Amino acid sequence: PEAISRRLGGQRSLFVLDTFEHLLDAGPAVGELLEACPSLTALVTSRAPLQIRGEQQVHVPALAAQVVPGAPGLAPAVELFIERALATDPAFAVTPDAIDIVTDICSRLDGLPLAIELAAARVRHMPLTRLRSELRHRLDPLVGGARDLPARQRTMRATMDWSYALLGAPEMRLFRALATFRGGFNEDAAAALIGSAVREQGADVLTALSTLVDSSLIMLAREMPDEGRYVMLDVTRDYAAERAVAAHELDGLRRRHADYYLSLAERAEPELRGARQREWFARLLADEGNFRAAMNWALEFGEFDQGLRLAGALWMFWRWAGMFVEGRAWLEAALAGGAAAALPVRLKGLWGAGWLAYHQGDYRRTGELGARMLNELGEAREDVQRRNALTLVGNAALAGGRVTEAIEALGEAVAITQGPDLTWHHATSLLNLGTAQMRAGQVAAARELFDRAQAMYEALGDQHFLARTLIQVAYAELLTSGPALAAPTTARAMGIVAEIGDLWGIVEGLEAVATVRSLSQPRSTVLLAAAAARLRERISMHQHPADAVI
Repeated sequence: PEAISRRLGGQRSLFVLDTFEHLLDAGPAVGELLEACPSLTALVTSRAPLQIRGEQQVHVPALAAQVVPGAPGLAPAVELFIERALATDPAFAVTPDAIDIVTDICSRLDGLPLAIELAAARVRHMPLTRLRSELRHRLDPLVGGARDLPARQRTMRATMDWSYALLGAPEMRLFRALATFRGGFNEDAAAALIGSAVREQGADVLTALSTLVDSSLIMLAREMPDEGRYVMLDVTRDYAAERAVAAHELDGLRRRHADYYLSLAERAEPELRGARQREWFARLLADEGNFRAAMNWALEFGEFDQGLRLAGALWMFWRWAGMFVEGRAWLEAALAGGAAAALPVRLKGLWGAGWLAYHQGDYRRTGELGARMLNELGEAREDVQRRNALTLVGNAALAGGRVTEAIEALGEAVAITQGPDLTWHHATSLLNLGTAQMRAGQVAAARELFDRAQAMYEALGDQHFLARTLIQVAYAELLTSGPALAAPTTARAMGIVAEIGDLWGIVEGLEAVATVRSLSQPRSTVLLAAAAARLRERISMHQHPADAVI
């Protein structure tokens, strides 16, 4: 530093230091040089900050792989791929189909410039469609960088090796553990996988996470700045998984990952029926990819009891999110393998599978699963599960036009749940019975049940079922008093479901508003009904016969 300082003197100069991450201990020397030469500016490229005074960090993001709506031209990542592909093979045909495939390739590579350049260099060796399929194992095809590049930049794996080698032991161990996450994670989840082991090595989880952020191996999720969620790019995750396999850790990590998300799902399930349901729904939605990974692990390794517990805890979330097809598939698979699971676990899975089948219009399956629940219960004193079974049987009968049978089963469910300890189940049983009575033309009796259910849901803070009850109240008002009284009720219901992002409720709300406007605003009715039908198709949710009360 002294020699450089004498050479530069007071002249205005730019000092460029490239690839500084392996020389971070020399950061203070750079600071001393800048103090000695006030007219000197240092431009440093590094995967980790120098952590010295006066440093201004500029994060260099990955290239966008998708075109911003309304922006001209191609996305930057696609432009880079095409530029490097043409340099490798001047005959490379830039057709609309090729651009679509290249866009998909760049998305799979997370917009990383080096990965894109390495992938583009392969167009001389294989068609684009083959290259895209090879990227299922992202690190293998990303080879063949220019010979005048440093060795660490000639393959994506070598680049990851370079970054990994700069980590300390606690950070290496945490990095390997993060390979199990899908779609992000928070500090608690990371600690559940590896916390004690990291602490034994003289570090805490937050410090280790911070090091990985500084090393550009993970990132703080910008779309959730207040929730402290981190994300890892897919290419990086593939490398972390390779390291976890080499360390003989991946199987154990996947088990701990599944255990953590089972615990989270079971903790969240009752909260989805209470005042904090919106907060818990958002939390489950953020971890949708992790729940999918946990279910995959449970079924792949024959842990059907765990898989059935997880699916049984998540089915209400799947219903709320409009994930009827996927949720039902998980439940049916878990039930098929979980015949030896404990009775409460099986019953909860049957209940969830029955409801998801109902929303897809498979009423026969709903009735079968309800009857199976009653058969497995026998004489057992399980009031909640018996009520759940009767609810499936009654709603399946109602959908099949057997109104008397439905009222009998749903009325028994109401009787079972009377008491202070089953308020939510009682409210929902009242709602179900009221729906059946209104179908039978007993509108006044139905309205009384709806009003009781509405009061309970308001006390519980359950906005989801409050909105569903308001929709039924609006239908009752429409039948007895006309659209003028029903319109404000449907508007309130629609405001609730829109605020909480309830796709199931939005569909039913749109149909309710369309029904209320059917006589006075035919154009609005058609548009709203079409929007509801489009959303039903998107989430594979059928309209039920009991919904068509008007």
